[in-house]
Amino acid sequence: MDDKVTPKLLTAILSAGMLSFLGILDETATTVTFPTLIKEFAVTTDQVQWVNTLVLLVIATIVPISSQVSLRFSTKRIFLAGITFFVLGLVIDIFTPRFDLLLLGRAFQGIGTGVGLPLMYNIILTKVPKTHLGFMMGIGTMITAAAVALGPVFGGIVTELLNWRWIFIISIFLAIISALREFIRLLNLINYKKFPLNMVSG
Repeated sequence: MDDKVTPKLLTAILSAGMLSFLGILDETATTVTFPTLIKEFAVTTDQVQWVNTLVLLVIATIVPISSQVSLRFSTKRIFLAGITFFVLGLVIDIFTPRFDLLLLGRAFQGIGTGVGLPLMYNIILTKVPKTHLGFMMGIGTMITAAAVALGPVFGGIVTELLNWRWIFIISIFLAIISALREFIRLLNLINYKKFPLNMVSG
């Protein structure tokens, strides 16, 4: 049995990790843009908070069903779906002239993040050899923690020097580069069979 983390396996982990990293980075970065968004879209403080609250609600909805999804679709398809929703959300956020469309874009980003985060840990838990499992779990946690730590700083610098929309412009470039570079090499790491959807356990 191979007890090494192969380059292809590491690539798959980092590909899914990039999707979750960008989602969490944008979520924390947009927090510092609230005053700007309130002025630009003429919304209240309560309304602008939905820019992030909606993302968290979508992620909380997507993550619990990820195990069922992974049994029915290959890793490549799951990754492609996640990156597609995420990039579509970014495009809407970049060009939107209205606050409701901004929320729609953020919801699509939430779907992409909700797909990428459990996918990364699923790959780690199912394919990484036990001798390296602790280390790779640490890498996965570091990716998430780094996004949380860097987000407000990233958002503040970009908003001050450029414009709040550049948060999403930078993210879309990183997402597309990650998809083009890594998707072709991403393995079908999760063996799956078709099972009936089990909504009730016990």
